[in-house]
Amino acid sequence: GMSDRDDEELTYADTGVDIEASEDATAALLEAFGSDLTTEYAGLLDIGDRYLALATDGVGTKLLVAEAIDDYSTIGIDCIAMNVNDLVAAGVTPVAFVDYLAIDEPDEDVTNEVGEGLAVGLETADLAMLGGETAVMPEVVTGFDLAGTCAGLAEKDEIFEGEAQVGDVP
Repeated sequence: GMSDRDDEELTYADTGVDIEASEDATAALLEAFGSDLTTEYAGLLDIGDRYLALATDGVGTKLLVAEAIDDYSTIGIDCIAMNVNDLVAAGVTPVAFVDYLAIDEPDEDVTNEVGEGLAVGLETADLAMLGGETAVMPEVVTGFDLAGTCAGLAEKDEIFEGEAQVGDVP
């Protein structure tokens, strides 16, 4: 358990996540289809007078925390926050969201708590939920995984060059 680790900081590596290997795999994926990503955080598509931006992210290992405390009510908030953050960090205004929930078996209590969190996240970020997918796949996932994709719009002069700075607000 965690009690014997109170004096240490838990790292991604401790949970079995190899950040460097993950980044290398992502780079290989992007190279394979010749990505034109224009910022570190979001993909931008020139749509004439503005950019359409997309970011996607999941809640990842934070699911283990939710499972440990048997409370899934903040997972949806986190999912939206991680996606919104990636857009805002690029100077993009988030406008819409879709979610993807993969679960091994239907569980109304868990999905209701996830939904409540998503609702809070949507309201907090002033986003429209345009849809989503719940996939029941016992042969693929154990427990569940939650991810989402956020769309945003930016005027061409709003995009941050390089890293966002203190005071930058889209």
